[in-house]
Amino acid sequence: MKKIRDLLLCLSIAILSSISAASADLIHGCGGFVEASSSLVKSRKPSATKLDYSDITVELRTIDGLVKERTQCAPNGYYFIPVYDKGSFVIKINGPEGWSWDPEQFPVVVDETGCNSNEDIDFRFTGFTISGRVVGAVGGESCSVKNGGPSNVNIELLSPNDDLVHSIVTSPTGSYLFKNVIPGKYKVRASHPDLKVEVQGSTEVELGFENGIVDDIFFVPGYDLNGFVVAQVKCFVKKKATLAAAAVYCPQGSGESVGQRKPLCHAVSDADGMFTFKSLPCVTILCTLCLNCLGYHLVSIKSGNACHYELVPSYKGENTVFDVSPPLMSVSVEHQHVTVPQKFQVTGFSVGGRVVDGNDMGVEGVKIIVDGHERSATDKEGYYKLDKVTSNRYTIEAKKEHYKFNKLKEYMVLPNMASVPDITAISYDVCGVVSVVGSGYKPKVALTHGPENVKPQVRQTDGNGNFCFEVLPGEYRLSALVATPDSAPGLLFSPPYVDVVVKSPLLDLQFTQALVKVLGSVTCKEKCGPSVSVTLVRLAGTRKEERKSVSLTNESDEFLFHDVLPGKYRLEVKHVSSKAVSNEDNWCWMQSFIDVDVGAEDVMGIAFVQKGYWINVISTHDADASMTEPDGSLINLKIKKGSQHTCVESPGVHELHFVNSCIFFGSSPIKIDTSNPLPIYLKGEKYLLKGQISIELSLADDGYELPNHIIVDILNSEGNLFDGTTASLLSHGIDQTGSALYEYSVWANLGEKLTFVPRDPRNNGEKKILFYPREQNVMVANDGCQSSIPRSSGRMGLYVEGSVSPPLSGVHIKIIVSEDSKITPLKKDEIALQTATGMDGFFIAGPLYDDITYRVEASKPGYHLKRIGPYSFSCQKLGQIFVHMYSKDDANEPIPSVLLSLSGDDGYRNNSISGTGGTFLFDNLFPGTFYLRPLLKDSCS
Repeated sequence: MKKIRDLLLCLSIAILSSISAASADLIHGCGGFVEASSSLVKSRKPSATKLDYSDITVELRTIDGLVKERTQCAPNGYYFIPVYDKGSFVIKINGPEGWSWDPEQFPVVVDETGCNSNEDIDFRFTGFTISGRVVGAVGGESCSVKNGGPSNVNIELLSPNDDLVHSIVTSPTGSYLFKNVIPGKYKVRASHPDLKVEVQGSTEVELGFENGIVDDIFFVPGYDLNGFVVAQVKCFVKKKATLAAAAVYCPQGSGESVGQRKPLCHAVSDADGMFTFKSLPCVTILCTLCLNCLGYHLVSIKSGNACHYELVPSYKGENTVFDVSPPLMSVSVEHQHVTVPQKFQVTGFSVGGRVVDGNDMGVEGVKIIVDGHERSATDKEGYYKLDKVTSNRYTIEAKKEHYKFNKLKEYMVLPNMASVPDITAISYDVCGVVSVVGSGYKPKVALTHGPENVKPQVRQTDGNGNFCFEVLPGEYRLSALVATPDSAPGLLFSPPYVDVVVKSPLLDLQFTQALVKVLGSVTCKEKCGPSVSVTLVRLAGTRKEERKSVSLTNESDEFLFHDVLPGKYRLEVKHVSSKAVSNEDNWCWMQSFIDVDVGAEDVMGIAFVQKGYWINVISTHDADASMTEPDGSLINLKIKKGSQHTCVESPGVHELHFVNSCIFFGSSPIKIDTSNPLPIYLKGEKYLLKGQISIELSLADDGYELPNHIIVDILNSEGNLFDGTTASLLSHGIDQTGSALYEYSVWANLGEKLTFVPRDPRNNGEKKILFYPREQNVMVANDGCQSSIPRSSGRMGLYVEGSVSPPLSGVHIKIIVSEDSKITPLKKDEIALQTATGMDGFFIAGPLYDDITYRVEASKPGYHLKRIGPYSFSCQKLGQIFVHMYSKDDANEPIPSVLLSLSGDDGYRNNSISGTGGTFLFDNLFPGTFYLRPLLKDSCS
């Protein structure tokens, strides 16, 4: 045994040496140091703590920049990265933001000689950054760069003796950054050839052993905006221009107001038409030319939090305004000078005038025609404006229906005139209608009692009784006349005449025949009230049907129509509840309309009687139902698919019940209130599925008690259990075959595919019933009553009973299928059930379906079981060999893996590798003689 231990120890040393050598041959690494430059070291105070480089990382990257490995430096700056692949790589250093490195990355080659022949790859930390910005003027939220500044401003970093250290220009946002700066004292200086740069604060900067940030000490107060104008219209005033901008110094003053706008500043264009606005902040500008010959206004307007500018055109005259193209120009002033690229051009001027009537009041909506073309229209006060005109002669006309105006012929229009002379109405239309009964009468209208220069006139009315006169201003009398008095004796009109004063059009004069009354009453089941209305409809002699409606009151059930012309009419009664969802009548009547012939006398005694209340049922399917009335009486209903109306005579709340319906319409009963007769929507939500299960009564003859109910699991189309129900024993459930009947039902949705799986619910140790077929598949495809679910039958399940001798508990028993099952998804050689023996060595397994046969297998670790009958076994306990290996010199020293070879009687062989620690277990061995041999890789010299 000692010899074997010595051999194991030698083998362990040989194996360990081999592994170390193999690792050294396969793994390479790149390493080196990170350190501060000599200049940085000198700038540190002697009392400062030693630099800690542990926050710095070093990366191994491919040539394409992919990171392969990453490591952190040790506090003294040393790093090492293991490299497992050969090839070309890049070593890159990553430190705190703003630190400068020399170099920033280093190319390396890893081959059989190592990483760059195993030479150190060092990096030096050389300096920090100093950053800041030049702040530009900002004029509100419309500035696209809120905290920006001008670009290309030259920034110089100087020593305390004004020696130049670094020089850079600002970025597009006005910021600047000096890199690789050694700690110390410096000065900063800013300049630009075209911009004014102001200094507000100290320009001295002291950089410690960290990045430095310069305060906002450099400011640009504003930027120049330049533009041009071209004028092609002769002016009548001196040149003048204004300029305004928010928060801008304006030595010229603000200038005069333009309409509702108040200028903030003004400037004067030069001889070439150029204008300049100085010191504008960064802002979005809307430019419109504001003309005083060659002048401009720049007006600041506040809109929310945004500030923008407008250049507004104007001319110092009462109604004359010059036209400018373009009228608006959007300009963005960023942090630099801007020249508006497009020129403003004066194309014409505008002049205004007014149209008035005989009362010297302005006339609205008059079309202004200039030289035959419509150019404008008057506003509410009668004013109009002609745009884009030149100094020329024009013919100006005014047109509006029912008016006639004077005309301005060959009128000279000049830009310095106050306005165009007023255009005045000279005549007006006087119009109206004469209403008569029947189409055989065409009355006339006479116009008399006018001024001396106006003769009396008579007009025949048109087919609709309308008439019109065109008259001069003055006083007149109008009378309606019968066209043929002999054919219409006693025909009178009201009023007999109308006196009018004409200073503007009169369009609503009216003459009518004498009128009569139509009255009656309504009898309701309950109180009628304002929800009941009666409508009078004229039937004959008119193209357009005439309708009049009156509503009853809470105090009276009578109705009355005044001023009814003779003729044929229809009276219609209707009830519309304020709660109704539509304007349909929800009451039923003995008569809902009555026709009457109205003559010269009043019509009385018309009566409407309510029969009941309409109930509108809208159903998706036919159904049998009954309705219980408030007094308890029952009404049978045959509900048809679609919409149907039923008249219910009794007021109050009714209940609608469904009778043995195979379709589920929702909760029942449904309440129907005649005071709120909303439509009843019956939508078939689910469909009734019924099925039966029969169980042989022979089980009861054997002393087996039948269950009170059977559980039926319901699976969805994916085979998942989502619902269940119970099948109950029918009170008279003995069918013709002598079996007990159970029945179950369930509601299902259209299109559902369901699987019904019955099972015995009892769990009291008794043997259980199995069902054939095992499951029933049903598809709800019919939009109506469904066919019955095919019947299932149940009988006692098959149970397998056996034993192990001598008695042994915990023996694993597997019931294996001997052939494919037609009822279950089990296939040949699959496990149907598993169980274990009890303390007495017996086992029982079931229930099993009886359509196939089964075989039994038994097993238990450490035992050999042998079949001695179909379901009985004998057992024999098996042995184990535990192996422990250790060093001869130090029993606590771990032993590496060793190959163990065990051989025995009857050709037994087992070659296994032990785990780390020197232990291994051979188990399940029959009694006998065995030989153990450790196999080593190399011999020990």
